[in-house]
Amino acid sequence: MEIRWKWPGRVGGTVGLILALSGGLSGCGKLSVVNPLAFPQLTLITQGVHADASRGIQLQFNAPVKSLKWVWQGETHVLELATPAKQVWVPVHPGQGAPYHLTIEGARGPVVKPLVQAVDLQGSIPPPLGVATVPGIGQYNVLRSGPFRLQFSAAMVKASLASAVSFTPAVSGMWTWTSPQQAQFVPNQPLPPAQYETMTVQGGPGGPRSVQGQYLATNIVRPFFTQSTDQIVITETLPETLTLYQNGNVILKALCNTGVTQATTPTGTYYIQSKFPWVNMKGTDPNGQTYDIPHVPWVMGLFGDFAIHGYPRATYGFPQSNGCIELPPKTARALYNLVPVGTQVRIQP
Repeated sequence: MEIRWKWPGRVGGTVGLILALSGGLSGCGKLSVVNPLAFPQLTLITQGVHADASRGIQLQFNAPVKSLKWVWQGETHVLELATPAKQVWVPVHPGQGAPYHLTIEGARGPVVKPLVQAVDLQGSIPPPLGVATVPGIGQYNVLRSGPFRLQFSAAMVKASLASAVSFTPAVSGMWTWTSPQQAQFVPNQPLPPAQYETMTVQGGPGGPRSVQGQYLATNIVRPFFTQSTDQIVITETLPETLTLYQNGNVILKALCNTGVTQATTPTGTYYIQSKFPWVNMKGTDPNGQTYDIPHVPWVMGLFGDFAIHGYPRATYGFPQSNGCIELPPKTARALYNLVPVGTQVRIQP
């Protein structure tokens, strides 16, 4: 049984006591007295404050709390917990990377004295999540069998990645984690050659999240081209030639023209970035003369103003162009119909 009463306190007022009596009021019953003044003082452990970009600010107390009162941006809020807990989330969201100023005005628990005084908390929410991707944006010659990688700026909640990345066209495969910050995707089967593919990583709270609740500020979109089985090799040694290889076999070989000394064609490895049946070409030649040539046929853009295209000349096999690679129009048409965007082009001395 339990008996409750009050007696005069030592410093004015009264002090509540709880007596717990076992075995009845007579005989050898055991009497215990609990003095509420002996209850511990509720304390906010400031070292345990944790800011989460998705959930808010987590508070850590020395004892379970059942109610909490705080001030945020000039407004007072009260939270009643169904189950008392030492860790309490305050649902405030100033935004990723933003500073916060939160005042805890009061807190109560079932077996503790209330919080004595208000506590001011200041800090900042973790910055937005960052990610580096392989392939990069607009990358060519990407391995058809992968792997495709995501390198995040913070340790991740692995389960948050499952449905947050998509491929267009769709690609079936599996994501695995190679470290707390890096995941890789391996297709179940190689992608088609020279395929234009887009990998999209969802941004916002519904996308990948770090263990600190960080998320990507926006969708990350990575278009890329898979490796082609075709390769074009342009040799500037006289007579200049263009050779198309498919799976290592010569499919087409023809004389071509590269740029004159004052407008040389740069050597290196490039990729066909665009294809147009014809283009109106305007510019200025090395002599300072402007030109405006309509309907230049079978244009395969490489970079900037450089392209492979058809152009009628009396002869081919030596430098004559303003920097582009010229082919007889019929040959240019045949090449145009054989190679897709994303085909590698190597220009060598």
